[in-house]
Amino acid sequence: MFAKIEEYLKYIGAVLLALVTTFSSLLGINPSGIPEEAAAEDTLCLTIAAISDTHVTDTLGAPFLATAMNDISSKDLDTDVLIVAGDCTDNGNTENWETFTSTVAKCTVKNKIIALGNHDTWTSYDSPHEYEEALALYLQYGNAIMGTSFTTPWFTREISGYTFIVLAQESSSVACDISDEQLDWADAQLAAAAAKGPNKPIFVILHQPLNHTHAVGNNEGSNGFNDEAQSEKLQAILNKYENVFYLNGHQHYGLNEDDDFPIPGFRTVERIGENAVSVNLPSFARGSYVFGGDPLIGDGLIINVYADRVELLGRNFIMHGWLDDFSVTVPLKTAVAE
Repeated sequence: MFAKIEEYLKYIGAVLLALVTTFSSLLGINPSGIPEEAAAEDTLCLTIAAISDTHVTDTLGAPFLATAMNDISSKDLDTDVLIVAGDCTDNGNTENWETFTSTVAKCTVKNKIIALGNHDTWTSYDSPHEYEEALALYLQYGNAIMGTSFTTPWFTREISGYTFIVLAQESSSVACDISDEQLDWADAQLAAAAAKGPNKPIFVILHQPLNHTHAVGNNEGSNGFNDEAQSEKLQAILNKYENVFYLNGHQHYGLNEDDDFPIPGFRTVERIGENAVSVNLPSFARGSYVFGGDPLIGDGLIINVYADRVELLGRNFIMHGWLDDFSVTVPLKTAVAE
């Protein structure tokens, strides 16, 4: 019975995808391979495909995510790194992880970074949740996807000379709980990365946004950190080093770079101090129309890294098209020769 239901769902998904493709031009999606903003003649150093909140179950989400993996693998994008910034699964049990893992395996991008989200810390919707049980599954499947052998959900990856620092919550709370031990570790990792490449961006990934960023407020609605002091400490650490980009998901807000937005004070990309930039990724699976995004699922970012700047371009990975109304460029601070 369940197999038949899954086949019906896949069929419905395929029909919906075909219908949406037909009307994509009406929704501000440009299916061309390279957007005008990314056609600069100077050298492109790194291309990152960043998505979040895929919320895969054992019956739902996989066909759409598979379509996105094909897009991210395409020669047009020439992606170097795939980031999934948490809530990979809707309910982090074995069945969900099996589906997510087999689907992401369709992506031919060599470097993959899989972060832990609050949904990934639950093995059922019943509470209390068993964090250690869920963490073991995340490490098992996350390592299999990334080709790594990490023993904690916080780790560092060096890819093509760029540093990616992944942080993780340490409880099954919706909001983030993070220990001083992990924060001190992050500080040391950032210091090492800054010393190795003073002009290069450093990417820090954590599922939840910092408090008082992206219209979160003081953790209103469990969107940020449970402990205000933890959020403040992490933000201070991030701002000790130049060219830090903090990538989070969790809120399911749409891509936005203008003041005209239903959530007062929300922008996808915002400075959170003198040095750090925070980037709020939309939900890939849940859509974000009511929060100002487009009415489709499948949104994320292509992040192009150049020697002097980072470009963040909106893309719908299911439609294989650029979101014409989202493009943000962040200049990099460069060391001045004495």
